[in-house]
Amino acid sequence: MTNLDLKFWPYKPRLTLAATAAALVGLLLAAAALRALASWPTEKSETVVLIGVLLLSLLPIALALLDVIIDRGGTIKYGGVEIDFARSKEKGTAGITVASNIGVPGVPVTDSATTQILDTLRQAIGNDVVVVDLEDGKAWWETRLLVLLAGAVRLGKPDKIVFLGRHANVDRQFRGWADASALLPRLVAAHPQYARSLESALAAARQWELVEPMDTPIPTAAVVPPPGPPPCLSARLAIAHPQMAFDPATGLPNKLFAEQILQSDLGQKLEMPPNAPRNVDLARLEDLFAAVLYRDSIDLGWPPARQLEAFLNSQAAFLAATQQGTYSALVSRAALANEVLRSLTSR
Repeated sequence: MTNLDLKFWPYKPRLTLAATAAALVGLLLAAAALRALASWPTEKSETVVLIGVLLLSLLPIALALLDVIIDRGGTIKYGGVEIDFARSKEKGTAGITVASNIGVPGVPVTDSATTQILDTLRQAIGNDVVVVDLEDGKAWWETRLLVLLAGAVRLGKPDKIVFLGRHANVDRQFRGWADASALLPRLVAAHPQYARSLESALAAARQWELVEPMDTPIPTAAVVPPPGPPPCLSARLAIAHPQMAFDPATGLPNKLFAEQILQSDLGQKLEMPPNAPRNVDLARLEDLFAAVLYRDSIDLGWPPARQLEAFLNSQAAFLAATQQGTYSALVSRAALANEVLRSLTSR
């Protein structure tokens, strides 16, 4: 694609003036012909029509000025609205970076130790976008990524996962983003135990959802003892981890019970010796998720013409804003498009 392809009006000034004059004359002649043949415009509407003719004839000049504005800095100002491709990250969401291995790097996590991951998971599900920094390829295990994705899909948040990693000795390089719902099935299919552990954890959690919290004679009491396991429990994980089903501090259900017992099961089966959990490095990221990753980005260091080209060519719902490849934010393409249209139509 050439630079002319990126222009709204890719013609020289002389041709621009000629096109403006030709458009003005042509539109005036068309208005005169309509007046003679159809008695329109009337005297009342003639002024409005003439103003419209003038504005339409000035369109080539307006488009040429728009190209000059973009070429000189990528900023469009009109009607009090400003669009700046060099500040596109301000229209996006950086998201929260999830701690390596959900907060417990390099150590197998089973049973009571799973409480260490709950705070990290709570932070993650409170955001629409989370960032998973694979770093040098040793920061994340597949088992931990599975727990994060399982919680995201079950709870509906976060729905977008951004992957970063060290590339060419530069940290936090953008490697792609995807919906959690698209990532989870591909990771589950990577190992037979993943599906068994996930389905078992979900089944166990559903059984505990039928258990009522304990009540108390004192309605204002903030702490209520958790209920014991009912006799109807049959799931393997539900029976094995009754202490995780309710929050001991409040006596209310543990909203992350499914993910907590999933991590416990994965920890026992795949993280303890002689098993060794598989790391997610950049190569493994491609093996697992290449088909569903969106990689479109606008780098803040690019020339304005290249930024505009990337914006116009992308079909992704979100684009990454980067600085020399380093991730800054995830930007809604629709929001940027709306800003462009608003700037061109506002008065």
